[in-house]
Amino acid sequence: MSKEITFILEPDNGKMTAEVSGISPEMLTDLRGVLHTGQNVNCGKPLEEDLAEPLNHMNFVLGDNQSIWLHRIYHNSVVDGPGRRSVVQVAGCSIRCLGCYVPQTHKREKGALVSISSIFSEIVRNRVNHDGVTILGGEPFDQPGPVAEFVSRLKRHELHITIYSGYTLEALIERKDPNVDFILTHTDLLIDGPFLSQLGQDAGEYRGSRNQRMIIPPISIYGL
Repeated sequence: MSKEITFILEPDNGKMTAEVSGISPEMLTDLRGVLHTGQNVNCGKPLEEDLAEPLNHMNFVLGDNQSIWLHRIYHNSVVDGPGRRSVVQVAGCSIRCLGCYVPQTHKREKGALVSISSIFSEIVRNRVNHDGVTILGGEPFDQPGPVAEFVSRLKRHELHITIYSGYTLEALIERKDPNVDFILTHTDLLIDGPFLSQLGQDAGEYRGSRNQRMIIPPISIYGL
């Protein structure tokens, strides 16, 4: 098993995050002694201090087609895509990977149906402090219509978009759904594939397990 330590420095505020894999418990203890603190994080599981109050100022709606089932929004993430990001975590997942870091997102009713306008306003309010927006879950492609509308609004403001999906790109293309096709062709980074806990070691930056791929444009809906 290879040993890896990646240091991520945010020059504007001096914060540093260390991502580690394959190191011994003794080495991990020494590293925590140097950095003074430690917490397990992964995509979809940020530092608790980075979390906004969940849904504390969103506009709730019922049955509105311009709304998303939302678990939470958080900011200042450095593990959910390149740079420092705002993250929209949707509620509801039909895949439900064994060992998922955020099983609380699996049931749609654990979240709330929130207007896209409210979510978008929250993102724009914080855009000067971030390098882009990440959409994850749950499973974003379980809500292709609302997510496509949200992506459209983000791209009109030229925001970088990263999307996590438990489906592979090939499976998404096979759907032949216009909303899915729109999302894929307007995404700057797609991280695809289910989380496999047995492949969690040495997964690499931004990924939960080694089977997941980082796919950058152009993403063609006609195939890879």
